[in-house]
Amino acid sequence: MKARRHGAIITISSAAGRRPHPGSPMPYAAAKAALSLLTQALAMQVGPFGIRANCIAPETILTERNRTRIPRAQQLAMAEQHPLSRLGDPDDVAEAALYLASNRTAWITGTILDVAGGAVMV
Repeated sequence: MKARRHGAIITISSAAGRRPHPGSPMPYAAAKAALSLLTQALAMQVGPFGIRANCIAPETILTERNRTRIPRAQQLAMAEQHPLSRLGDPDDVAEAALYLASNRTAWITGTILDVAGGAVMV
């Protein structure tokens, strides 16, 4: 990327690192918060080379594993805690990554993008 003077680095953190929540284990939340800060520090270091660094911070994503691990009643209760009244799916995170990797975000770096259905703001 340095040689091309162009590129996009995308890290994946978590909403757990964006706000305190009793359901988030403290070591996990601290590690995810550190990843967000690391991404911003990286953005400052690689920016002069034309490289952007941004972070995606998803909330609960209904992966295949989570669909079987989290009981349906709990999924519904969790969804009601989000302003958009649903949990995320893998496509939500993938679309955010595609957006941040695209040239449409050529002037965006050091950003933490909450893919959280509004849960981080409440």
